Amino acid sequence: MAKKIITSLINLLIILSLISCESVFNYKEVEVVIETLHPFEEISGEKVWYTLSYTNALGDISYKHINKNKRSTKILVPKNATIFVCARPLNEFSPIATVINPGEEEKVYLNYKEGYLVSFLQDLYLQNSKAVSSINYKKLYSLLNKKGLLSSFDKLVLARDILNGELEETSIFEVNQLQIELTQAITGYWISENPDEGGFTISDSNYKRVSLSLGDGEHYYINFEKGYIMLIIVESKSKKYFVRIEDLNPEFI
Repeated sequence: MAKKIITSLINLLIILSLISCESVFNYKEVEVVIETLHPFEEISGEKVWYTLSYTNALGDISYKHINKNKRSTKILVPKNATIFVCARPLNEFSPIATVINPGEEEKVYLNYKEGYLVSFLQDLYLQNSKAVSSINYKKLYSLLNKKGLLSSFDKLVLARDILNGELEETSIFEVNQLQIELTQAITGYWISENPDEGGFTISDSNYKRVSLSLGDGEHYYINFEKGYIMLIIVESKSKKYFVRIEDLNPEFI
């Protein structure tokens, strides 16, 4: 009797070992690289830490801390899944991002250009991982990039069509940008977190006459001279925006 039990346990261990090996073989290790400095890092001369987030093919998001002195990290992800990856400076600012495609990809590079889209897809992934994982990301990115709408598409329409499995070129609509009047901003040079935007100067001569044209979402600007950060939240459909100015995070000083 004891011999049969021992034999059964050995067989069970062998089966579990095989399952474990098969599971390991279905995963790959990918190096995720922060290739360029965030604009705030560049102007301050200080590197900061990042929070990495990535879809894990289980309907959830996994997180990993990247120390400020590191510019890359390795993650274990399923081989045959599309993985959406974001990294937020100080877990606060708009993300840099990329996508890990199915196959043997071993290294990917995070970039600002894909940040808005991939962050949107991560949020959508939590609602319906199957629908989001099945989209043709390269095609979607190409369509948005061709139309110049990588950070100004109608999220409600695109989300609806992705979740319904009806993603087409007609799913892509531009959201009109809103004119933001900076009547409460502090004088000095303000730099955007978006490398394509650069910055602007508010002086005594143009005070309360500076305006920006911005799309939906959060937009951060830093005034290193005075030590302030400005957050502008835009809701273009309701034609509303909110401006908040507060002391700069000491990690940038």
